[in-house]
Amino acid sequence: MLNTFNTAPPQIKHETAHEFLYKNYGISGSIVKLTSDRDLNFKVTSTEENFVMKIANLSEDKNILEMQNMALKHISSKNANIEVPTPLMSKQKKDIMVLEHSNKKYFVRLLTYIEGDFLKDVRLNKKMMSSVGGFLGKLDRSLENFNHNASKREFIWDAAQIDTLNQHLVHSKTDESLIKFFINTYKDKVYPYLNKLPKSIIHNDGNDHNVIIGPEGRIKSIIDFGDMTFTFRALEPAVCMAYTAMNQKNPFELIASTLKGYNSVQPLSINELESVMYLMCLRMCVTINMSVYRKNLFPGNDYISISENNARSFLRFMRNDDIHKWSNNLLEYVKS
Repeated sequence: MLNTFNTAPPQIKHETAHEFLYKNYGISGSIVKLTSDRDLNFKVTSTEENFVMKIANLSEDKNILEMQNMALKHISSKNANIEVPTPLMSKQKKDIMVLEHSNKKYFVRLLTYIEGDFLKDVRLNKKMMSSVGGFLGKLDRSLENFNHNASKREFIWDAAQIDTLNQHLVHSKTDESLIKFFINTYKDKVYPYLNKLPKSIIHNDGNDHNVIIGPEGRIKSIIDFGDMTFTFRALEPAVCMAYTAMNQKNPFELIASTLKGYNSVQPLSINELESVMYLMCLRMCVTINMSVYRKNLFPGNDYISISENNARSFLRFMRNDDIHKWSNNLLEYVKS
């Protein structure tokens, strides 16, 4: 069955994208291809402003794109201090257009471009990660009353959907025992209070390629809302912590600062705080599984496997350490 993970990203030439942009938005300028996982994105530089032209994967559901646009507008209306990309209307008064190319139809959106440095390109410290956590907390507070039917979906990047992860383990035979260890640990430690974990729509992808830093180290924005879903609220900081932990030799203070920063803005219950470490490790399990699966489908896309080896190394370390102690230490740090 075709989906956005096994369908190749769009192959659209610059000239075609430029022509479409001018015809439908009246914008002319230079365009440069951006790194992307499953879509095709161009940075558009015009004389007045910069934009991102997002050409969705052929298998993308239009409802998911509508949810993203509505969420961006909702966030801006709830908190003007959170800068997120703004969907632009075409000449036809639509915020989602269709580009026909080689007998195929692709959904296209044009968003404002957020200037700044990516979190991956700056030196991390406790203060920085506390600010990142706080920013994610503000983001989730602005999404508290946002609802969309497309958010409740079977989605492999929702780390809490372990049944979905189990179904995908056929792609990760080498890592199967490692991943199952963390699935079983999660069942053992989190399942007893699973129904006490609040759910909401979250961004679900606060990795260091999506968080944007502005002047003086201020957390400015977050981009790429394609993994939005209705899931456990505690997954928001857990996802960010996962990508931080897998890229550091001694990550505890950085991930603890992230969680404490989030909790200072969007307070989590004791049960939620206790679940974060296990959810963090599950996210790394998904990262490994999806990388192994998709890099075989698209060997030319290095971005797919950028986190795989680091995630595997951290999980192997954690399997031989004491994840329960880490969870308890996180709780003590946040409450200190």
